[in-house]
Amino acid sequence: MKFELFLIRAQKALHILKKQGFNALIAQIKTKTNIRTSRASKQQNSITTPVITEVKAIFVGRILGKEKLQSKMTSALIGSVIRIAFSHDNYLKNVGGLQLKIADEQLEVNRSGKGFLHIFPYGAGLTLTEFNDDSVIGINLNGEWVGYTHPQILIDYFAEISSEFNVERLSIHHVMGFDLNFIEKVIEITQHPKVVFWLHDFFSLCPGYLLLRNDLEFCGVPDVTSNACYLCIYGEKRIGHLKEFERFFTRNAIEVISPSEFALELWRKAFPVKEINTTLCPHAFLEYLEPTSILSTNKKIKIAFVGFPVYHKGWETWLKLTDKFGSDPRYEFLLFSETRRISRNYKNVTISVTKDSRYKMAEALKNYNIDIAFLWSICPETFSFTLYESLSADCTILTNRNSGNIQSYVETHPEIGLILENEKVLMAMFEGNDLADYLAKSHKEGRKFARIVINNVC
Repeated sequence: MKFELFLIRAQKALHILKKQGFNALIAQIKTKTNIRTSRASKQQNSITTPVITEVKAIFVGRILGKEKLQSKMTSALIGSVIRIAFSHDNYLKNVGGLQLKIADEQLEVNRSGKGFLHIFPYGAGLTLTEFNDDSVIGINLNGEWVGYTHPQILIDYFAEISSEFNVERLSIHHVMGFDLNFIEKVIEITQHPKVVFWLHDFFSLCPGYLLLRNDLEFCGVPDVTSNACYLCIYGEKRIGHLKEFERFFTRNAIEVISPSEFALELWRKAFPVKEINTTLCPHAFLEYLEPTSILSTNKKIKIAFVGFPVYHKGWETWLKLTDKFGSDPRYEFLLFSETRRISRNYKNVTISVTKDSRYKMAEALKNYNIDIAFLWSICPETFSFTLYESLSADCTILTNRNSGNIQSYVETHPEIGLILENEKVLMAMFEGNDLADYLAKSHKEGRKFARIVINNVC
């Protein structure tokens, strides 16, 4: 397992080095060192809670001035109706559920004849920030890369040209690495259009957006003044963090869009501002096909870890499970991800889901005739595309009580899988014949596949 963790860290380091450069890698190492120091000091019963500090990535590249922005953007903006979107990274280059949602939105907006302008901070840190003259933002327009500029340059450009186009909406997908004052300036300059704020995660509740106390276990979102919050590495930072969001939501008319009822209820309970318009809008739906009478011909029960093999997705539990049962002749374990991990206990199936291959994971799960999708997230998922991909391929879901919308969906549809209380129960199920008996019973009437329908209504 130590070798697995070493490979994970090495792969993350190479990714940062490739995408952001050497200085960003050094900054990340320093940040992680500060976090580990904070944990160590708590274990020694330190009286005060250390604060996580970050070293910003240093930008090396070309900055577009106002004149260059004019030459690259003005012809596409003049006389147009546009939508402006904000997120923490470049959705054209990074892969994930949030990035796919922005790509879907961009395509839908462009199909309707409108423009789509996307803004993200360069080298976004783990928190909100305060922009200065050296801050850098990236810009995409209608799915095409424009370039990097300084926030104030874009504000000045908007101030000059804003009367020449109409902004119909601002979509805030993520604000990590942003200065909320900058977004407020954009709202003001564009004449206060409709503003929607997506709950892709819980960053608006805590800088530890996974809601894992000390990055280890679900915290339950305690009151910011509670001892439970005080003992967490994010506790002190969370106080000012929440005040910034409270100010932002109080001063602006913002509609919150949640992809699941679970996420919305958790957010409502913990967010300090209560009188906010909200909308429930799942990222996708399932259209079930006619059941097929074809039964599984697998000689072994096939269990798949679906998605990125990282700690908060339940990777450590997967390693324990496969360490114990990887050589068991009853089971076959597979990792379905674009990220490979070397092990004798499971096979790798390399799958990369992009805007051009949205259904590739679901198709692969079906083609491999996977029996069980191991969706053991230890943080509360707001939606989970992997859940829908797995259900599309008629995989039985195995999850736990802390997986957010995954467990909520299974609880509402108990025929699709099991919610297990803890690792001990999980291991016991694999030890005996409970799993085989459950699958035989649930699949006795054949397989039930579904079509994933992307929801672009909201």
